[in-house]
Amino acid sequence: MASAHFEDHEPRTLFIYDFVDLALPLEAARGSFATGGKSLGPLACAASQDAKDLLVRIGPSGVARHLSRQVRVELGAPRDRGEGVVVPMRWEAAKLPSLFPVLDGDLEFAPLGPSQCRMILSASYVAPLGELGRRLDRAILHRVAESTVRSFLMRLAAALEAGT
Repeated sequence: MASAHFEDHEPRTLFIYDFVDLALPLEAARGSFATGGKSLGPLACAASQDAKDLLVRIGPSGVARHLSRQVRVELGAPRDRGEGVVVPMRWEAAKLPSLFPVLDGDLEFAPLGPSQCRMILSASYVAPLGELGRRLDRAILHRVAESTVRSFLMRLAAALEAGT
């Protein structure tokens, strides 16, 4: 008797994680987010009317820059976690959101010493477009997502270290 092969058609949550070390004391990073994420200002293309979220152009670094998209970034209220601080974050495509994943996660800042801290983004997303989207994500798009997160963190780190 042959067994049937059934595809799993349930959406699968995909995880992404990256970090950047900052030449910045934890308290300075914490202060940047105490006023609703003013540090995202230099990265923002525009602010929404209610100023709860910003439009930011994100995309992978390097050759694939033509894959960049404008996303709506919403930051939650910072909360203390031990010695560090966590800022909830969500981003979704500003145009055609059903074609792109929504990223939900946390930006965490942890001390590395008196004048350094680590900025960590741990997040999850569900690939859009069902089974086709999951296959594309496995084949290449997860690497695009990793590069996009890396590019975002590097730009945010530069803005934080510049004191803007």
